[in-house]
Amino acid sequence: MSRAFDACERARAIATASNARCDRRASHRARVASHRAATTSRDADKGAEKFVPGTLGWGRRRGSIDPRVDGDVLEDARAHGYCVYTHADWAHAYVSADGEHAYESACAFGAAPEELRGGTLYRIGPGLFEREKEYAHMLDGDGLALRFRFSSDGASVAFTSRFVRTREFAEEDAAGKVLYRGTFGTMREGGMLNNAFDLHTKNLANTNIVRWGGRVLALYEAGQPVEVDAETLATKGVDDLGGRLEPGQYFTLGLPEPIGSTIERSAGLGGRAFTAHPHIDSNTGYLVGWGWKSRITAKAVEISLWEWDEDWREMGRRDYVMEGCEAAPHDFGVTEKWYVMIQNRLSIDPLPFLVGAKGAGECLISQPQEPLLVHLIPRSTQTPNVAKPVEPVIAEGPRESFEIHVALAHDGPPLSRGETTSEDLENWVTVYTAGWDKLSPGVFLGEWGSSDPWPFPVPTELSPDFNNIPRTLLWMYEINAVTGEVKRQPAPGCEDLCIDHPHVSPLFEGKRACRYVYASLSNEVRVSGPPLGYVRIDLKTGELQKWYASNRSFCEEPVIVPKANGANEDDAWLIGLIADHSRENPAGISRVVVLDCADIAAGPVCSIPLRNRIPHGLHGMFVGRE
Repeated sequence: MSRAFDACERARAIATASNARCDRRASHRARVASHRAATTSRDADKGAEKFVPGTLGWGRRRGSIDPRVDGDVLEDARAHGYCVYTHADWAHAYVSADGEHAYESACAFGAAPEELRGGTLYRIGPGLFEREKEYAHMLDGDGLALRFRFSSDGASVAFTSRFVRTREFAEEDAAGKVLYRGTFGTMREGGMLNNAFDLHTKNLANTNIVRWGGRVLALYEAGQPVEVDAETLATKGVDDLGGRLEPGQYFTLGLPEPIGSTIERSAGLGGRAFTAHPHIDSNTGYLVGWGWKSRITAKAVEISLWEWDEDWREMGRRDYVMEGCEAAPHDFGVTEKWYVMIQNRLSIDPLPFLVGAKGAGECLISQPQEPLLVHLIPRSTQTPNVAKPVEPVIAEGPRESFEIHVALAHDGPPLSRGETTSEDLENWVTVYTAGWDKLSPGVFLGEWGSSDPWPFPVPTELSPDFNNIPRTLLWMYEINAVTGEVKRQPAPGCEDLCIDHPHVSPLFEGKRACRYVYASLSNEVRVSGPPLGYVRIDLKTGELQKWYASNRSFCEEPVIVPKANGANEDDAWLIGLIADHSRENPAGISRVVVLDCADIAAGPVCSIPLRNRIPHGLHGMFVGRE
């Protein structure tokens, strides 16, 4: 009786809080102001040795420069690296796409290099952010797939954009309103009464897009892959990877058998989602990915890792359970011996989701007091002359840590350690990740939806205020698979940088010989900010090559394409997608750029403007001509 009474009281409290949901941004302001005051003081301290506060906009609230008044500051290249930008521009990052497109666009200067000609760049990201009303979070945006086909002479690209028309998208499109709950808080109209106990969340198909074995798959880690046509991007339907991904929501309540699974299936539960970050392992040439479901009551995540050749033949499988884990990892790494998974310390408060007060993602609670865990899981396939581990290893890492994307994982100590012994090569594993500088307690991603007013109009409040979110930098982890020791420090040369979406050459994925990481670059003054350029990081020496597009240009994830018959690792091209803003076009216009990985600082060798601005996207890949 007491438990039932407590649950009722808690549900009543949640309902009361939910009634004030429309005013949640205002309720954050006192906390945001306090956070900003601390951040401003900290940032000033960090920048004091190098910069004079107030110079070129430094010292102001980041993003607060009014382009109508201080546009000259934004045009000044001397501000590159100082995190000088305006939220008046960045606010357009998550404005809905102006429809679907299909047209050809010519190079403004240069020509696409030979390795790109006849090839295709695929990209994807959230592209639609409202139906009758604005969505609650940018990551709830419906997936917009992009295709850039480079002409055979390198003079143009044929551009296509199509929304991924999942079943939920098609139904909402026909109804003209939200019908399904989003992971990050988007709800149907009608409040809790109209959302309670509906556990189905929309497959947004908005995070990554891969082409493998003749299929192009749009991926979302809280759903199953959706196949789209390789040429037109028309949606074909859900791909369960040969029956490996069971239908239903990706969690189980652990009800007793033999009737438990039957009850869950009838309730639409017990399904398996697929990672948004599969990796192509250069050591074997296999696509490595994993499916998962959450065991809610057991507080564990059940994982199945698969490896496929280019004909989708299963070359290996490994099943694993991450005990004490309530939220599946976002990304992972693959070495010759291990699957490497980093478990961020998050807990889930499920009641607000069950009663329709919050989205599933809003129920995640940060646990910075707990050490991050590194899981080394023996691979199911083996490369020649490499000893195969038998048992998994779980090692405790640092506290107050949160890792997002894995740039590179390899066996052995870091390249920066120089010559090494056979014992160290056998015992150590190195992982480079893009992660936050500090994980704060409280609701995970809570500050991403909060901001004080800006001194200029903005088209949407969905674009995050970087004053309120942590800096992302490139970390270097060293894990001893024998002793369980974990060491973490910024990657060489990265102590001052804010970066994201790091990648290496596809030819060096999973190899200790890999020397260079490429990433989008925000600034060099240890603060959080939007991506304004690109950087090449030398993992051996810490040397950096940097290029900034401008203080009014926002750069998406780099895609690395090796040159034909290249003698060196940096014989490769970097393809980027950039949104440029200006006095003439404050809403922005997008362009494709190509940089030489051997000389990033020289800037683009080719630039191809588009006719429209594409919402800020997430991930993608390049496929050469066939």
